[in-house]
Amino acid sequence: MQFDNPLQQAFLVRRYKRFLADVYHPDWPEHSTPEQPLTVHCPNTGAMTGCAEADMKVWLSASENPKRKYRYTWELAQTQAGNRICINTHRANTVVGEALLTGKLAALSDLSALQPEQRYGYDNRRIDWLATDSCGRKVFIEVKSVTLAEGSQGYFPDTVSKRASEHLKSLMTMANEGHRAVVVYCVFHSAVEQVSAADHCDPEYARTAVQARQQGVEFYAVQCAISAEGITVVGELPVQTRNK
Repeated sequence: MQFDNPLQQAFLVRRYKRFLADVYHPDWPEHSTPEQPLTVHCPNTGAMTGCAEADMKVWLSASENPKRKYRYTWELAQTQAGNRICINTHRANTVVGEALLTGKLAALSDLSALQPEQRYGYDNRRIDWLATDSCGRKVFIEVKSVTLAEGSQGYFPDTVSKRASEHLKSLMTMANEGHRAVVVYCVFHSAVEQVSAADHCDPEYARTAVQARQQGVEFYAVQCAISAEGITVVGELPVQTRNK
């Protein structure tokens, strides 16, 4: 996935009210200090632990839509250790979709008729990707963005998420009906080398993930190269459904 236009670098002042962040850059005449920040859109509803520290380098995309209240969207951050993070969770579906189309996930390399955001199941929930495999089975694919890292260990979710647990329950229903049901963790933190369900953040999700795997739900994780030009899947990472 390539960004439409080059991202602009800034420095973070703070993230607040979930969807807002203040940034600055010494070269911006009107927003050159933390005391004169520019307010931008923050497209992440999670806790963003370790992703929103003051004075972090961040990168912004610009919109040409004159109706937008905030022209800029926060896309990337960089930790003090130099690790890149994509904080825009909306990018995950596109990145994983491109990986599916190009066969970068070995277990999902035989898919066809890939369709985004389809309604399904008893609760009319929306799945991120629906496809058909070479055996003619429907494949329901739920994409989750991973930004929480503790050392090289990545976790999902980064806070309690009833919605994420409900997604797993819907996928279990599809698996029990004979379809393939899949979770793909899109790892948006360059330090992460493996992914676990975050028992310490959301025990219910971790328990449900164990149950889902037992009932046939498949779990995969993709590693991404993250830059100001774009984000590309470069490999797969191991997944544990429960933190041991």
